[in-house]
Amino acid sequence: MEGANYEEATMKSVLTIIAAAAIAFVVSGCAKQAPASKPALKLMNAKELAKEFKKGSKVCSWKAGKKGKDRGTDYYYKDISAMSGNADRVMGKATLQGKWGISGDTLSLNFGIGKPQMYKLQKVKKKTYTAYLNGKKKKMTFKCK
Repeated sequence: MEGANYEEATMKSVLTIIAAAAIAFVVSGCAKQAPASKPALKLMNAKELAKEFKKGSKVCSWKAGKKGKDRGTDYYYKDISAMSGNADRVMGKATLQGKWGISGDTLSLNFGIGKPQMYKLQKVKKKTYTAYLNGKKKKMTFKCK
């Protein structure tokens, strides 16, 4: 009888292992996979940014806000230095006057409202950029001539 009990115990152990493996397999298939992390932004470095702004004054059409509903055109004049100057922002019939500048890898814009806004740029395609406020939050997209 001892042999029968041994075989019965062995069979129960094998069945328990098979059941546990089957449950683990089913649960792992049902488990939600973690979402893939977003690829890191490829922001322009100081050299790339300076190269984009080195030729003459810039005229850039921009879109911001929900679904790009806020629109306008910025005129960046190089009347202070090669990488800074006065600026005009035209939004419909209104024009705001301000200043712009590049320091390292950051574009600074100030149209008379509080502190300058600091942007890091991502080049989307030739003369088209996405601007990230403080290098983090997407703020606007613009295309320059």
